[in-house]
Amino acid sequence: MSVDRKTQGSTRQSILQLLRRYGQMTALELSEDLQIGAVGVRQHLALLERDSLVKVIGLRRGVGRPSHLYALTPEAERHFPKRYDKLALDVIGYVERTGGEDAVKAMFNARRERLLDALAPQLEGKSRQEKVVELTRILAEQGYMCEYEQLDDGSFVLTEHNCPIDCVARQHPQLCVQELALYEKLLGVSIVRDATIVDGGLCCRYHIPA
Repeated sequence: MSVDRKTQGSTRQSILQLLRRYGQMTALELSEDLQIGAVGVRQHLALLERDSLVKVIGLRRGVGRPSHLYALTPEAERHFPKRYDKLALDVIGYVERTGGEDAVKAMFNARRERLLDALAPQLEGKSRQEKVVELTRILAEQGYMCEYEQLDDGSFVLTEHNCPIDCVARQHPQLCVQELALYEKLLGVSIVRDATIVDGGLCCRYHIPA
C-alpha cells in the first residue's frame, strides 16, 4: 500500500514537472509522455485540481473531441526547488562587505519598518487579544506555523513552530532582534522571548502581557 501511494505521488510530481516544462498540456499528451493510460492521468489530474495545483485553462481543438488544456496554478510553485536562501545570504554578504555591519543593520531596520507599515493597519484599533489573534493569523500565513495560548492571568504565549527565514537568521541573528522589535511595535507592549529555533530550540516562544 505504501509503495502504491509513493508511486502515485511520483506520478503526480511528474505531471507537475511536465506542465512546468511545457506550460500547458492535454491529458493525452501527458499520457504519452508518462507512458501510462489516459484514464489514469485524468484521475491524477482530478486530484491535482482538487489540491489547487493544476487548473483547466482552455480547450485544444483538433480531429475528434476538443481536449482540456491543463496548466499549473501559482500554488504549485512550492513543489519546485527554490534557493531564495542562498540569494538572500549572497545579497546580505555583499551589503556587509561593501558597507560594513552598519549597512546590514540599516537594511534590517528598513525591512522591519516596511513590515510595520504593512501590518500595523491590520491590528489598529483592536484589543490586546484581538491583536494577538490577528498577528498569529498573519504569521501562520507566512509559514511560521504559529499558534497562541491565553494563560489564566490573561497573558499570552505565542509560539512559532517553524522559521521560514531560519537559514538567514542563523548567520545574521540581527533578524531575530528585529522580529522581536516588530512584534513589540505591533502589539504595543514589551515581550519576553524565552526560546528560539536558531539557538537550538524546537520553537520560537514569546510571552505577551495581558
